[in-house]
Amino acid sequence: MWDAETGHPLTTLIGHTGPVNDAAFSPDGKRIITASEDATARVWDADSGILLATLNAGSGVVNDAAFSPNGDRIVTAGNDGTARVWDANIGHPLAILSGHTGRVFDASFSPDGKRIITAGEDAAAQTTARVWDAESGTLRATLTGHALMIYAASFSPDS
Repeated sequence: MWDAETGHPLTTLIGHTGPVNDAAFSPDGKRIITASEDATARVWDADSGILLATLNAGSGVVNDAAFSPNGDRIVTAGNDGTARVWDANIGHPLAILSGHTGRVFDASFSPDGKRIITAGEDAAAQTTARVWDAESGTLRATLTGHALMIYAASFSPDS
């Protein structure tokens, strides 16, 4: 972690055994979530760099991780074809969002925290974005029509 004003290093988050693909702060700035090719996401204390939780996110690469708007949940996206929802305070899994048949590159919560969007691969070289209910994990919509890979998807500010 770096000081944005001075460019000086503040702390190093040590623990992943593979490359880190993503990092994001919690909404209150007190925690950091990292996603790694070591099949884990990790939650860190932003001030001290101490590891708070390790989320074992299935088999394979974890491409993305994000906090919910209120910071109580985390969503991860992985090469195992799933996105997973976690309790951000204790690191326990809450739901597995499975519907993509290939890698899931991106996952994020809507600004109101009620939905999750994922971007990934599906059968026959198709790619889709999918919208999920954040509480139940139920698929609400599949967004099709892209000719090439979808690596990221997000909600508008009004969800």
